[in-house]
Amino acid sequence: MRPLRMALALVLVALGVLAILFATDLRSWRSALASGDTRFAQAPASAGWTARTTLPAGLSRGLLGLSGQLAFRSADQSFVALHAVGNGVDNGYAESRARGTLEAVLLSLAQGPNALEDSEAENLLGILAFADSEQNGPSGPAPVDRSVADFQAAVQLDPGNEDAKFNLEWLLRELAAKGTRSGSTSSSIGPSKGHQGANGGTPGKGY
Repeated sequence: MRPLRMALALVLVALGVLAILFATDLRSWRSALASGDTRFAQAPASAGWTARTTLPAGLSRGLLGLSGQLAFRSADQSFVALHAVGNGVDNGYAESRARGTLEAVLLSLAQGPNALEDSEAENLLGILAFADSEQNGPSGPAPVDRSVADFQAAVQLDPGNEDAKFNLEWLLRELAAKGTRSGSTSSSIGPSKGHQGANGGTPGKGY
């Protein structure tokens, strides 16, 4: 019986150590998110949300359900970076390609299980759609009603999303003031500058 007791004691000690390490990894993720969000507010391009874990990172990340949150933060970072691309020497090709990739990511995020994150993704899609409607070129601008629909979806998913409500109300006012109905392509002003923070940026409210 003594060897069995010793083996059981060793197993309990090992489980205790693993529990301590796991708890430490959970705290590391929380710290990484907080510090990454703070850094994003100051310098979006240099922000990162990677925790230093002792055990495989996927274990603690999965328990906290961070996959969607991390994906959204990455998309938010790409959203801000997109405005720094500009037309450049390739006449807008790089921006167009980056925009298409980002829109695909946001569309995927907008269909997730978290209504709040879905709402944020729809709001960003609305801002991108509005930017599309403002572009000039041989292909013509995209209909502004796509932007209106995205903002409406964001508000429906999360009635507390003040950024999306602001953008929707602003856009509808502008369309009405210009005598432009949803579905037209004429509009000359973008959503106003939003707050600076985890979703800080310009122009547009909510990124």
